[in-house]
Amino acid sequence: MTDPLAPLPMDNQLLHACDVNYWLSNAAFLGTSVKGEVVESHDLFITSSGFPETEFNRAFLKAPDGDLAAAFERAEAYFRRVELPFAFTVRSDREAECAEALRSAGYGRQAEMPGMVLAPIRDESSPVSGLEIREVTTGDDLARFQETAFEGFGFPKQAGHLFITEQFHGMPGVKLYLGWMDGEPACTSGMVPTPGVAGIYWVSTIEAHRKRGLGEALTWAAVRGGIERGCPVASLQASEMGAPVYARMGFETPVHYVKYGRPISGVQG
Repeated sequence: MTDPLAPLPMDNQLLHACDVNYWLSNAAFLGTSVKGEVVESHDLFITSSGFPETEFNRAFLKAPDGDLAAAFERAEAYFRRVELPFAFTVRSDREAECAEALRSAGYGRQAEMPGMVLAPIRDESSPVSGLEIREVTTGDDLARFQETAFEGFGFPKQAGHLFITEQFHGMPGVKLYLGWMDGEPACTSGMVPTPGVAGIYWVSTIEAHRKRGLGEALTWAAVRGGIERGCPVASLQASEMGAPVYARMGFETPVHYVKYGRPISGVQG
């Protein structure tokens, strides 16, 4: 079966390094959140937020060539225990190996998210009139970042402090950036480094300031953070809104991350 999402010319070692950044960044983010928990095995990477929000409760299928039924049961048992809804995620070039088993287990294909890579990493940023970008360094900065990032993603901004914690911000190499327009916080981005890869996260702009190039400018700020750390590659997982911007910046899409879930309310599994 040919992968309908196509391109995969990049070296598998590089793609694996980007996967690892994705997993470990989620572990850093959710593992330091107020109710978060992370569980890893050879074939699964489970991230739980502690809140009934499927987007923050995932079981990543790392190696779908193993005993899939056993992996499904372990993930389901975990989320039954914590009483949270969740979804499975698998990389698109491995999807064919487990799609039938997922469907047989009652999971449907729900969404796909581009896994985008900038290699080699570089800075081609241009100034945006009126935009001031500051790295988050103080508690007040972090509080503004928490609210702005969550508002930009459409989450309740009061919940930002439960997830983007001081502990997360204080982890080695993690950098957060806050963009200001007319003296008000307007946009955010973050960078989480792992060996060889600068992971770009939390790129968001509040609705009143969209379509002005702020997301691109904040992405370049995070990329620069990766350059400062000596990372040769930047990677991110793009939203539908963000993907064209990142493509214009030079990011390529060698893979997608595909979400499988159960179309039922309440707790899955």
